[in-house]
Amino acid sequence: MIYRIYQPQPQLAPIIEHYWYSKIDLKQSLLQQYPTPVLQGMTFNFKKLKERHNLGNRDLVLDKQVYVFGQPAGYRNVQTSEQGIEIIGVKFRPLGIARITGINMRDIADNILPAEDIWGREIELLSDEMQSSDDIEKSINALENFLLKKYHKISLHYRAHEVDHVLELLTASQGSIRMTELQQATNITRKTMERSFYNYLGMSPKRYAQIIRFNAAKSMIEQNPKIQYAEIAYQLGYFDHSHFISEFRRFSGVTPGMMR
Repeated sequence: MIYRIYQPQPQLAPIIEHYWYSKIDLKQSLLQQYPTPVLQGMTFNFKKLKERHNLGNRDLVLDKQVYVFGQPAGYRNVQTSEQGIEIIGVKFRPLGIARITGINMRDIADNILPAEDIWGREIELLSDEMQSSDDIEKSINALENFLLKKYHKISLHYRAHEVDHVLELLTASQGSIRMTELQQATNITRKTMERSFYNYLGMSPKRYAQIIRFNAAKSMIEQNPKIQYAEIAYQLGYFDHSHFISEFRRFSGVTPGMMR
């Protein structure tokens, strides 16, 4: 298995957290369950192989080369091809996709779209250029040139900056800040905040906060397997022990004990 992380150039740092390259050789198909991440992304699958994704009540077959992933709202099951994978991926910052497409994120949140649905033949030409490069750095350089052009063309409404501010508060609080506190801290009405979040993230601020909080809880368990659930619930603002377990199962598909 090969897994490498690459940092974006400074001009793209406001919209991209990092790129990654992953190559896994398999002798048989692999089925994995993925807890809900804080993630928006784009992947280039150079082996052009099928993956099957179960998104709760939907089954998707990914058989194209380039896909855009909106922020998931729940856990998903993924079955990879028995021939393995070779992928270059982009991990966007929360408003990254909105800032290079200008589209309403309601259409992408908790969904996986062929990139050609957004950019048409441009993305096919980019993918061909990346695949013909003789090393990963050159492939990423071609990708960055494409993303820079899109980024410079899009200008979002000023409300996007308000969403950025709310996201900073949500991240700093690990998703435990109450919506009324957010309104007071930002002087944004609940209705305006929700409309802006749906436009730029595709979901409500409450749901996004729950996902951030779940990931904080998962990280606490991974770092300290012996931690008590009551302590996690207290630190992250869950109502009680049972509320924590219920919400954890909602976003992971398993109980916290199964993550230890």
